[in-house]
Amino acid sequence: MMSGPPRRQILFAFAALVMVLFVLTSSSARRSAHVPQVGADRRPTPTPKPKPAASRPTPRPVTRSSSRPPATQPTTPARQAAPQIEMVLIPAGTFTMGSPESERGRNSNEGPQHQVTVQSFYIGKYEVTQAQWQQVMGTHPSVYIPSDHNENDLPVPVSWNEAKEFIRKLNLIKDRYVYRLPTEAEWEYACRAGTTTEFYFGGSLSFDQANFDGRWPYGGVGRMTYRGETTPVGSFRPNAFGLYDMHGNLWEWCEDWYHENYDGAPADGSVWASSQGDSRVIRGGAYNSEGHALRSASRVGVHTDTTNGLLGFRLVATSRTL
Repeated sequence: MMSGPPRRQILFAFAALVMVLFVLTSSSARRSAHVPQVGADRRPTPTPKPKPAASRPTPRPVTRSSSRPPATQPTTPARQAAPQIEMVLIPAGTFTMGSPESERGRNSNEGPQHQVTVQSFYIGKYEVTQAQWQQVMGTHPSVYIPSDHNENDLPVPVSWNEAKEFIRKLNLIKDRYVYRLPTEAEWEYACRAGTTTEFYFGGSLSFDQANFDGRWPYGGVGRMTYRGETTPVGSFRPNAFGLYDMHGNLWEWCEDWYHENYDGAPADGSVWASSQGDSRVIRGGAYNSEGHALRSASRVGVHTDTTNGLLGFRLVATSRTL
């Protein structure tokens, strides 16, 4: 009988063979799991789609704040109001201008006496005041004199040139009148108001009738005191035409050139325009004047740019023709 390996060894060898086959099979399966499969079951890697570009917002207008107020359309400036200037209508008439040689305190420049015919005209009831001056000119006059009185009611002291500039600006306002200075004949006619005496209230002058240096009265009146300043317009009794302060307070400018006498003077009340020098006529006297200087016929010539605090004016007007 042949001998061979024992049965146990055969079984052991068979078992070892099985184990080797199992290991080989498991290793092959693991390798195949890491190999990508080709076929219907493989899904291609999707290609990423590009993202749409973000849409830009519509730009909005930028509002800028500013401390400046918005520009406005130019407007028409408000029309300046004319000052309240009371005018008195003086009737036409004929009078004797100048003074007789017998009148006390008379000067030779007050003659010869002559007849003058004057047409009707409007003249200021009062001298032009500081308030009226400031309303038209916007400033105080060049000579500004403080006072204990209400300054608005005081007569304004100015030169002839300044008075003319006031009138020029006043006429630009265009109210119902055209303004100017009075002629010398108009002034004396308005002052006398039909009288032939030295003053419109008679032949004498006292402290309570006008503002002047009362230490030098006129017509036998006793001496009084000296106020030393202007008084509010309308402080004394008016004349028969209703005009105030035609005697005293401030001298009043006229339009006429000054002449040494009345030879060749106009007889129709118009302005004496021909020049005999560089002075214009002033009338009526001032608060520092002696009594004789306030007479209706008294007259003086002063240079047009004189500003001494003693010279004022009142207006004459004619109706504006539209």
